[in-house]
Amino acid sequence: MNSIISAFSKGIEKSGIDRKKISMPSDVPFNPDVVKALGVDYFQIPRGRAIAFGTGLKLGNPSLKVVPVAGDLMTLGGNHFVHGARRNMELLIICVNSFVYKKIAGKPIPSTQSAFSPYSTFEEPFNFPHLGNSCGAIYTARWTALHTEELADSVAEALHKHGLSVIEVLAPGPNYYTDIDSIELELLKFYHENSTIKNNEDPKNVAIVPDEKIIVGKFTDKERPTFIDSYNVQHSKILGDKFTPHGGKNG
Repeated sequence: MNSIISAFSKGIEKSGIDRKKISMPSDVPFNPDVVKALGVDYFQIPRGRAIAFGTGLKLGNPSLKVVPVAGDLMTLGGNHFVHGARRNMELLIICVNSFVYKKIAGKPIPSTQSAFSPYSTFEEPFNFPHLGNSCGAIYTARWTALHTEELADSVAEALHKHGLSVIEVLAPGPNYYTDIDSIELELLKFYHENSTIKNNEDPKNVAIVPDEKIIVGKFTDKERPTFIDSYNVQHSKILGDKFTPHGGKNG
């Protein structure tokens, strides 16, 4: 997790955005000292609610850059993700994919691979970049926790996007895949050696498939009006001069 925070911090620095303008609601617990050093407003949110909380922050103060960090991965938070992308809320969502709930032993999630449990998990895991792209996200990318430079570059780029961006970060949860905590380095090494960068690949082709290399890279990069932009246009047409625009690029 520290490598993700480090890459995020480097991405902020590269973006040139004032850290005081960045808010990070997270349902992933981070070391308080590490978060404090990050220098952004941090909110520890109940599982599955980071995106909903982030939406409220953005609507309440459109000048903020809001970065929800989601480890729930489309279980309780799935509906918030889908409608956030559909509306094109101006959020940068970082999905920390550990393939399992780190804090709840033995509980699979929508990204869990089939061999996780003794009798296999027969449900297919989500392809997050494809899901985000299909629902309307304007920017999608995936990196492992060892692709720190690429992750930092994606964060810097996505922070300047007007709309919903989603970056999936593969970060192994060794506590429930093995009985040895130190194996995390081996897992990270595995992800690094068994991943291949394919920028601009069609998101529908980047599903994580057993025995095949993991495709990482930037997959989607486009533009369309944000929720606040569309809200302003609609209400300006109806109310004319009586309407005061609500933040956003045109507000």
